[in-house]
Amino acid sequence: MGNEHNGEKLSQREMVRAHAYPVLAALSTISLIVLAALQIPGAVRNSRYNACVDEQINLRKSPNLKSQEAPGKIVYLMAVGHCNGN
Repeated sequence: MGNEHNGEKLSQREMVRAHAYPVLAALSTISLIVLAALQIPGAVRNSRYNACVDEQINLRKSPNLKSQEAPGKIVYLMAVGHCNGN
């Protein structure tokens, strides 16, 4: 990128055209980084919730309830209730 203006003073419109893309690209990059960072607490919470449900299912396993471990069954529902604080 050489000096395309040969020392001429740029008009306002030319200044906007010359700088709009880099400014918008920087703004877009910053926005993506902030949005990604805001997803971290939710991901941690969901991971802990899933670990809680899995651990509760493992703690509640018994031979006579083997058929009750799938989602929507009694052991799963009890585990979800416990992890939700019920």
